[in-house]
Amino acid sequence: MAKKTASESILREKSVRTSKVKIEKDQRFKSLKSISIISVLLVIGICIVMNLILDLTLDRTLTFDTTSVKTNSISHFSELYIDSLDKKVEIIGLFDRNDTSYEWLDYFIPIMDDYEAKGDGKIELKYVDPAVDPFILSELDPDGLYGLSSGMYVIRSGERLLPLYPYQCFAYDNSLYLEYGISMPITNYIELNVTGSISYVASSRPRKAYVLSGHGDQSYNAMDSILKTYGFVTSSVSLKGESSVVPSDCEILLILEPQSDLTLTEKEAVLTYLDNHGKILVVNDYNGNERVDYSNLNEVTKRMGVSMEDGVIRENDVSARKDVDDPFHSIGFASSYCLQALNVPAYYDAEFCRYMKVYLDNSNSIEVAPLIETSSDASVEFQNAQIDSSVSSGTYPIVMVSYDTSVETDPPYMIIVATDTFTSDSYFTSLNDNGNATFIRALLGDVLQIDWNMSEQATLVPEKTIPSYTLSKPLSSSAATWWSLCVMTIIPLGSLICGIYIYHKRRHL
Repeated sequence: MAKKTASESILREKSVRTSKVKIEKDQRFKSLKSISIISVLLVIGICIVMNLILDLTLDRTLTFDTTSVKTNSISHFSELYIDSLDKKVEIIGLFDRNDTSYEWLDYFIPIMDDYEAKGDGKIELKYVDPAVDPFILSELDPDGLYGLSSGMYVIRSGERLLPLYPYQCFAYDNSLYLEYGISMPITNYIELNVTGSISYVASSRPRKAYVLSGHGDQSYNAMDSILKTYGFVTSSVSLKGESSVVPSDCEILLILEPQSDLTLTEKEAVLTYLDNHGKILVVNDYNGNERVDYSNLNEVTKRMGVSMEDGVIRENDVSARKDVDDPFHSIGFASSYCLQALNVPAYYDAEFCRYMKVYLDNSNSIEVAPLIETSSDASVEFQNAQIDSSVSSGTYPIVMVSYDTSVETDPPYMIIVATDTFTSDSYFTSLNDNGNATFIRALLGDVLQIDWNMSEQATLVPEKTIPSYTLSKPLSSSAATWWSLCVMTIIPLGSLICGIYIYHKRRHL
């Protein structure tokens, strides 16, 4: 056998030393990996199943309204009223509940669910899409009286129903619309309208209010909402025909900011209505119609002891002005009589108030009471910009109420308001202030003798302010640059560094 050389011996030794050793993998790693994946999938499956079960069974029970003004919940007043119902009421949404094309849907769905949840079986809520079931419209309104269509709610009890138009359940920022053409809701009237509609359809008799038309008709959504609180439905009425009369079911006639005088026929119809226990609300300010001769309308108001004059009230007390530079935009003060008779605030917004005075020449049976007044330092300016010598500086009425004391049962009433800030849609949408609405609502409730169990609550169903997320103070350029740097650079860089550090540590475990 030949001898091995030194080089062969070295190579032999190296080959022995460098031979690969087979390392068996730990089988526990595979088991842990499988268990982890299966556990994650199992947890996800359990969560999905539990979510479906809770959604089908306890969805509304486990829903909580965390909004500051309880936007998604009905108030205690509505709950009490629904408890007192002796009839079943249906709320029917004429659209697909999951249709996201309606931007107002998120406001309606939760509170409608709350009506049904707290209705104890008296409120039935359902959604029917006319595109799927076109016969629902003819079923609800066979005579086509209400003009029902997709995208509205219907409140029904028995044979009586009311359509509810979602867009009319909000007040909008009028200034934003005029400047940018954007409709931004600032106040939510959903509950007020729904509870009022339920009251109407479930009442034993219809309650009707009529708005006199044909005089540059103004929109009256605000007044309509306020009257719905008491279960009223408002409709327009024309009295210009030869044999026109105020409808017999009219409980209050509204004459809102007429841009022209009443005709002789209208005057006689309204006077006849007053003589038959009628009640009217007259709103006639001085802005834009200062040159209109209201002689016929004045004959109506004089029948109830109030004369409207061609003058505008000027507030000379700077502390009583809403704007110190505007003497015609003032603060109205509740009279002592008003504070005793009604549970209402003491101060109000009044603008372009028409000069009114008590007129009691015709009958001593008429009693007139001022409810809202100016300060004691107001005066009157007339069309010629001169202060009438017979009108001295003093206190002047802004809102008055009068009634005929000679009629013991259901006497005729008249509310006369010298400014549109208590009834105008533009006022409520632009200022989002419900103080004036609270007053007119309480006054109507008193005059109309509303007999609800909760009628002593002057505010009744509350309106709900929609929160604004606009920054009160815009960021400066330097602050905006700093925050942009944080969001786009510092935060991502910090996250990257943390990730690298964790990776470095874990790879050496």
